[in-house]
Amino acid sequence: MSLEGIFQWFSEQVQYILLFVLFIVLLAAAYKRAWLAMIGSLIGLAFIGIFVVNPEVLLSLSEWLGGQLNLGA
Repeated sequence: MSLEGIFQWFSEQVQYILLFVLFIVLLAAAYKRAWLAMIGSLIGLAFIGIFVVNPEVLLSLSEWLGGQLNLGA
């Protein structure tokens, strides 16, 4: 087993832990009607879901933004 396999397994476990913790925070905030904490946890879940689980989205987003701003020309 190489270090790349260990790193990939570890990063996958961290993703699961972060998603689980933020989901628990979301449920607790909804129960207590703490709307700002609930919105913050939703943003955190979206950030993890988009950029951590699928990092290729970040590359395509930056390419699209660069094309819109004409940074390459």
